Amino acid sequence: MRRFSGVLILASFGLVSGCGDNGNDTQGATGTMTMTTTLTTLTTTPSTTTGSESDTTVPTTTEGTGTVSESTTGPTTTEGTGPTSTTESVDTTTAGPTTEPLTSTTLMTMGTTGNTPCQEISVTVQPIKPNTMLVLDKSGSMLQTWDADADPNTPAVTRWYSLYGVVNQVLTDFNDKFNFGMNLFPSKNALAEYKMTACLVNDTVEVPVAELNKDAIIPVLPAQSNMTIAGGTPTALGMTAALEHLKSLDPAVPRIVMLVTDGAANCSTTAANLTELFEVYDANLAPIVGDAFSVDSIPTYVIGIAIDNAPNPNIQDGNPNTINPYEKLNELATLGGTAKAGDEKFYSAKNAIELSDALNAIVQDAQSCIIPLESPPAFPDKTIVKLGNTEIPMITDCANESGWRYIEPMPYTALELCGTACADLKIAGAADVEYYCDAG
Repeated sequence: MRRFSGVLILASFGLVSGCGDNGNDTQGATGTMTMTTTLTTLTTTPSTTTGSESDTTVPTTTEGTGTVSESTTGPTTTEGTGPTSTTESVDTTTAGPTTEPLTSTTLMTMGTTGNTPCQEISVTVQPIKPNTMLVLDKSGSMLQTWDADADPNTPAVTRWYSLYGVVNQVLTDFNDKFNFGMNLFPSKNALAEYKMTACLVNDTVEVPVAELNKDAIIPVLPAQSNMTIAGGTPTALGMTAALEHLKSLDPAVPRIVMLVTDGAANCSTTAANLTELFEVYDANLAPIVGDAFSVDSIPTYVIGIAIDNAPNPNIQDGNPNTINPYEKLNELATLGGTAKAGDEKFYSAKNAIELSDALNAIVQDAQSCIIPLESPPAFPDKTIVKLGNTEIPMITDCANESGWRYIEPMPYTALELCGTACADLKIAGAADVEYYCDAG
């Protein structure tokens, strides 16, 4: 969402003499110049600058039709010329009410070369919202209870009860900063059977990514107090559907997966029999996560619920035998490009407090520091970026410097804050971008 925080800066640059003019332009500007544009949302408060050489009056412009005129009168003295008088007219007459708002695009395309009037603006802009899929484990083991609040004197609740509450909290707190979608594995149609029916996953995601999507996601989740959810852990199928959806979205917008699970993946599509289906780890999951990051630049954040750093027993219990779920989740976080420093690469939660902390840490880390520009600046090297009253330096190396840079050398359609500036942007939530004219 963009809003104008400071609109037209004209007094010190001169409407008549051209971009960056300081009143000493030897060329001058004579005659009448007409520009046609659409004005609907911008209101310019009248201001008068009086000096010994010129009097400039800028009238109020409001929504409507008719002709808006800006005039400069008074003796303007330039080297080698006599007094001049210039009138600028902006014709906004239309057949009906105007419908297109005056945006930064309009302002930055109005007069950027030669002696055409140059207008400077400041806009407050927010980072781009990442397209984010929540991929949530709905297996039967999520009905196991745990000490959610780390207080042995309070009743235990199910893991699903805690996950539902934390997801609701995250969607509430970050609904306007992320475009969320959601997928379940297995689907709500999965059954508590030692059969393929325990591994059902929808071909398409439960809730596609969209803006302000909390109210679409929460009603689709099984109820917080649900005691009938069931099924295996078909993580690869849940991830596949989520990634196919993300890959269909604009790759210029950051795409992210947040995977939450309480165990190791089974339900392999290549299993030869039921024993392999449930008692053998699904090796298909790792390359799915790895390719998403290395090929499509889609990272996967991994949260493990009640994961022990020990091998599973070699028994027929629906959990992959002899493998260590802790090590498998570490592998996924590493392949997904989100490994934490230290031995524990994924986000591990032993109770609901740690689960909440983990998801909040992830959304903080995953917030974008890329700021889209509605229109390329007329003079890219004159752009100033501020967080509050602090000007951020322009840099070239985002990996090793703190500051801001253009995402592309051309056509300057987005900029990125790096290092400590990125961290500060996540706290501030928006930056001020000031567009200046060439003073030469």
